[in-house]
Amino acid sequence: GDMSELADTASRRAESYAEDKDMALDREEEGARPEARECIFSKGQSKRIWGELYKVVDASDVIIQVLDARDPMGTRSKHIEQYIRDEKAHKHLIFVLNKCDLVPTWVTRRWVAILSADHPTLAFHASLTNSFGKGALITLLRQFSKLHLDKKQISVGFIGYPNVGKSSVINALRAKKVCNVAPIAGETKVWQYITLMRRV
Repeated sequence: GDMSELADTASRRAESYAEDKDMALDREEEGARPEARECIFSKGQSKRIWGELYKVVDASDVIIQVLDARDPMGTRSKHIEQYIRDEKAHKHLIFVLNKCDLVPTWVTRRWVAILSADHPTLAFHASLTNSFGKGALITLLRQFSKLHLDKKQISVGFIGYPNVGKSSVINALRAKKVCNVAPIAGETKVWQYITLMRRV
């Protein structure tokens, strides 16, 4: 009796079971749950920021995409690279692998080799006193300025995700603080024009 009763109860429950209402199920969710997305990830989502980004690309002869050496692929914007390739092929794109002091030398060397397959890549450590890679970047920018002798000055635009160190790289190149630097994302929002050297 007990077994048949149990079977009846089980079949009755099976009929009334609704999978979508089962809170105990572990579901494969598409994408991330809204509450799991940290606010930093929404920093670059607004249309205004994308508009500013395209303006920087349009106004620059050379575009420097600053990447974080700890996660170069995660801080790359494939979308903007594709846009430059398709729409602005005459512009030069360079990768600057910043914060390379935070990873082992062999890791930096390997990433420079991988990224160089797509665009010229320089390893960099932004610091006002002992920066690394500064000479190489200035030499490269001087070479680019020679390609544009028709212009009095070439424009270099810095792009990159929040906190990859765009302002720090600029300050290291100038060897003084010309851009505000902050550990919080989105501190440098305004356009700043800085003369690096005579023609850049």
